[in-house]
Amino acid sequence: MDFLARINAVLHREEPDQVPFAPYDNLVPRGDFVRGLRNRGMGLCVRGSTIWGHKPNVIVETRAEGATTVTTYRTPEGDVSTRTRTHTGRIQDGGYVEIEGMIRSVKDYAPVIFMIEDTVYHADNSLYLDKARDLGTDGIFRDSGIDPEAELSPYGATRKYFGEVYGLERWAYEQQDRPQHFARLVQALERREERRLQLVADSPAEFIGFGCVDGLWSPEQFRRYELPFYKKWISFLQARGKICALHAHATNLKAFKELVAETGAAVVEAFTPPPVGNLSLKEAREAWGKDTIIWTNFPETVFWFGAEETKRYTIELLKSDAPGTRLIIGFTEMGLWGAVDDKAEQAFKAGTMAIMEAIEEHGNYPVEA
Repeated sequence: MDFLARINAVLHREEPDQVPFAPYDNLVPRGDFVRGLRNRGMGLCVRGSTIWGHKPNVIVETRAEGATTVTTYRTPEGDVSTRTRTHTGRIQDGGYVEIEGMIRSVKDYAPVIFMIEDTVYHADNSLYLDKARDLGTDGIFRDSGIDPEAELSPYGATRKYFGEVYGLERWAYEQQDRPQHFARLVQALERREERRLQLVADSPAEFIGFGCVDGLWSPEQFRRYELPFYKKWISFLQARGKICALHAHATNLKAFKELVAETGAAVVEAFTPPPVGNLSLKEAREAWGKDTIIWTNFPETVFWFGAEETKRYTIELLKSDAPGTRLIIGFTEMGLWGAVDDKAEQAFKAGTMAIMEAIEEHGNYPVEA
């Protein structure tokens, strides 16, 4: 099988010839190293969106303050702005990180909600068709079921308006201090996503990324605010022939394992086993059933123990989910972002090669326990 046939076999719950090795395309280096791995069967997961949006009644202005970009959004309800630090290296995709979100006081809710309501969505299927043509059998394109800027449920997506990285504390307090304003924000995002999801259902892409479990709020909050949304729309999309993947990268996933099963997602992706996460692959399989496709994020921490230990760990991972017909191995969280010096890059490359060797030697179907 070529890579595309192999990963499609897994996604369609058929029998692959081998466990696929499929990192995100932006988390592995280009050049001869990856070309050699791709010649040996590794493929790429390329993420994008066939839906684009614009805000016809919002004026956007940007200015630079050294290595910081200030973006101002002017609306009939008032102005809000964000501050983004650039030139941050590999640690953030694209070399930037937002340091200040839009909502910093109660007056900021009105313009933000206006922008959300003002968003008009359009489908551009050529974005999928062109990328699929470019990839050929060397990778798979994953469309975005939820707003690709956040990849979270409407409740979770509220975070980015307070500052996704540095605004977590403000986001938590706002839910208690201004519950009515916060509720209006969630409702506006729900209405926006409903408009978008009608277009996603008609996308030519079959494989869809849908939502996230990052463990930054409690299972109780997830059940109350997020689970109803996931159950409704994952069911809707999968009834339309889509294969929905829930991005579950929480390191405390053991607390969410029953909730993940209740979402109904066909794929649980970015699952990170110990020593980084607290849920083993064996435990995850027991919780989610034999037909759930588990797409692991290989814990790169293992790389620091050397190539031999990385290979042994990979073999044990493969055996723990035998026969391996519902398993994919990849990088979804850090990958090359963590390789900030020569020593780290060498460890990353040696570890990646060890994974490939383990799959070649022990990942052929059926995987033996």
